[in-house]
Amino acid sequence: MDDTTLIGRAAEIDHLSRWLESAPGEPRVMVVTGGRGTGKSALLAAAVRFAHRANRHHVVEVIGDAGALLSVARRLLLQLHRHLDGLPPSIGEPALAVLGLGSPAAAPGPDEVLSVVRATVASVAATTPLLLVADDAHRLDDRLLALLTRVASTAPVAVLAATRLPSSAVLSAYPTLPLPALNDADAAELLDRRHRAVSARSRAAILHRSRGNPAALVELADPTGPLLHEYGAAIERLPAATRTLLHYAAATAQPADPALLAAAADVIDTDVWAAAERADLVIRTSDGIAFTHPLAAEAAYRDAPIHVRRRAHADLAAALTAHPERQAVHLAVAGPGSGEAVAARLEAAAKVFRGRGELFEATAAMQDAAERSPAPRDAVRRLAQAVADARDLRDTAWVTELHARVRTSTDDPDVLARTARPAATAMLEAGRNHEAYGIVVAALRAGATASPLTVTQLTMIAVAIAWLSCDDDHRAQLATVLPTVEALPHSAVAVLVREILEPATHPGRQLCDTLSAPPPAVVPDPADRHQAAVSGMIAWFEDRCRLAAGLLHAALGNDLTGRGLTSGLGTLPALVNALTDTGDWDQAARYAGPGSPGGTPAMEMSLASLRAQLHALRGENDLAVSLARQTWKHLDVTGNRAAHVRLLRACALAALDNGDHEEGYRYLRSMFDLGGRPLHPHLSARSVAELVLAAVRCDRLAEARTIVDQVRLGAGAEPSARMSVLLHLSEALLSDDVSAEAHFRRATEDPAGPEWLYEHAFAHLHYGIWLRRHRSTRDARCTLTYAADIFDRIGALGLAGVARREVSVGAPLAGGRRGMTLTTQEWQVAELAAQGLANKAIADQLLISARTVATHLSRVYQKTGISGRYQLETVIAMRSATARPR
Repeated sequence: MDDTTLIGRAAEIDHLSRWLESAPGEPRVMVVTGGRGTGKSALLAAAVRFAHRANRHHVVEVIGDAGALLSVARRLLLQLHRHLDGLPPSIGEPALAVLGLGSPAAAPGPDEVLSVVRATVASVAATTPLLLVADDAHRLDDRLLALLTRVASTAPVAVLAATRLPSSAVLSAYPTLPLPALNDADAAELLDRRHRAVSARSRAAILHRSRGNPAALVELADPTGPLLHEYGAAIERLPAATRTLLHYAAATAQPADPALLAAAADVIDTDVWAAAERADLVIRTSDGIAFTHPLAAEAAYRDAPIHVRRRAHADLAAALTAHPERQAVHLAVAGPGSGEAVAARLEAAAKVFRGRGELFEATAAMQDAAERSPAPRDAVRRLAQAVADARDLRDTAWVTELHARVRTSTDDPDVLARTARPAATAMLEAGRNHEAYGIVVAALRAGATASPLTVTQLTMIAVAIAWLSCDDDHRAQLATVLPTVEALPHSAVAVLVREILEPATHPGRQLCDTLSAPPPAVVPDPADRHQAAVSGMIAWFEDRCRLAAGLLHAALGNDLTGRGLTSGLGTLPALVNALTDTGDWDQAARYAGPGSPGGTPAMEMSLASLRAQLHALRGENDLAVSLARQTWKHLDVTGNRAAHVRLLRACALAALDNGDHEEGYRYLRSMFDLGGRPLHPHLSARSVAELVLAAVRCDRLAEARTIVDQVRLGAGAEPSARMSVLLHLSEALLSDDVSAEAHFRRATEDPAGPEWLYEHAFAHLHYGIWLRRHRSTRDARCTLTYAADIFDRIGALGLAGVARREVSVGAPLAGGRRGMTLTTQEWQVAELAAQGLANKAIADQLLISARTVATHLSRVYQKTGISGRYQLETVIAMRSATARPR
């Protein structure tokens, strides 16, 4: 079921679509449950649309109507009207009579109507499968519900019911599909899609008060909705004392002690809550009186005029002497106006809220404190703290609004720089990297700041964004910051900036030679953690991956979000990168798992791309491609080229492992620009050998040569040991037999090679294949076995299998020492390809797909020991000496 109108209900839609398409033997009753306003009716409407499109059921919709059994039965039969004439008279005539369309003599008595409905539904279903959709099933007569479920057990009838909890006992035995509250991201999307005009502060308040209830999200922004009106009408029917207490309860905005509310409102009668409970407006909890629904609280608050609301806040402030933070908020609402005393109380309240993790309350209190501050300097200081609180709340709209107010309120470079850090971090966490970069650059250009720490923090954010985006403008702007950073006491930060600006010069190489990771038992202090994070990222850029992993482990400690680090938010992805490179894939998968801390869109994109890459490396191809496609839907490619390149590599490795070298090459080629320059100087370049392998299989040697030359240029005059291995391997794959072995030996015999286990084994695998086909079967066996053992150890089971299959294969077929084992269609594809036909032309001639042609060619290459189309003529020439399969 594909219904994009329902935000946040993808899992529920998928569940219902599978249920609707299930076999007749599956459970034929499904009960959708949830509170008021959770979207039960909308989900049922989506199911009805799906059923109409599928055209597998005749859909009958029933709306619950308490105490109206006969009218509901008539509406049900009316939707079956066109089938009634074809039914046996003993069934059709009473049904028509119920509708007032038949002979009065055939009309059943009131007690017989249900029997008529049951017989009619069963008879129609015998020729036309039915889907009975019952909304508000909690309002239907239990006898009708029982009838529908009994028919579903004996006839091709499916019953989909939606009900509030607790549901009818009739439905309790059937499978349920609960509708929970929307998560924060989905709630924000729904609100923004429906009401973009609200201010950021109002938006945050609606998101906070709605508690993820879809109806509350919509009607709090537009208080003309039916559910709010329904609650308002229920409140109007209550006794005056109960309404008064509801006003006070709504003003507290949280569960409250009924005795405290009664004292504040000066209501003596302790039984007044009973009427509100009977109206399903409030319940008693361990924390006190709580509203059953956000819109019930809103209706209760709106029921009082403004002067009554202010008096309620004043009375509550007087009663809340034990809670000065709440008292401060109530006093501010009760007596609007400015003054340092009020502002100071609100600032103190914000500190308490912040300590309890009540971030909406903290941000709102700080904004109110700023707005009531008589001194402009105090107002700006408090606004700056409100920006940080809104960032921690992960409300980028509120951050943007508050940060804009700071920028228009002061030109103090220290304040602007200090405020820029949480504002830019919020944008970075939200995946809005270009906006984040603009905030950082504007702050750094505002003037000299007295705080080296602030400059360091902003520089680290700029570095993270420039590395993620690989945007030339970002790099150019980062260059303007370098002189300022070089004057800071933290010299490693300047080295890190140079790693982004001029990676070919390897600015961090000498620093890495002086570094060592602290022992695992040592817990660094905050300054050392920052230094470890910066040094760890430099080490990873310089291909010192084991050192990087140790340093980044120490930097993160137990704070996997990286928020506590001056170095910014890239530490966790950098650690996963380093662990992947060193072959510790199990540990990398644990850190990159879906349940990893962070929870921000940017972190989720980065970790998802790392997981997709790990899936592909392990040969879990379907998982890799599925996750990559899902991640691309939400990824800003220009803002996060690092994640984009990882996803390209994941899809490429999956395609290559499936034998589709053309597809694999296309993905890998997309990691480089038209001129062959890496889209990402580190991630793209490190896949150069994989690209060359795919290019050789697809006869793209000229393109591959251009890319290798560009990668070599980017690696500098003295490449890292890792890049040296990859470049020699690339040359070996591209070279003729005379020079290939020298490159293979340099790729496999570098003493630093085992630091990068996957690439080390990859080089041995292809050297072993070359040896088996060109020189020594015995040497090949040793080399291939060594590669297979490493692949097994790190979890690359697909490549381990390739290596072991190569061990079991004899000498090259091109040398004529073994018979060819090509299938008939593989021979046909090989012959046509040898004639120069493209894959599409071969596919058209053989009536197969171009992808199947590519798969057959890759198998031909593997079985015959050749590298590309240019060698197919040799294979065909040997045909007379080889038995062709029958």
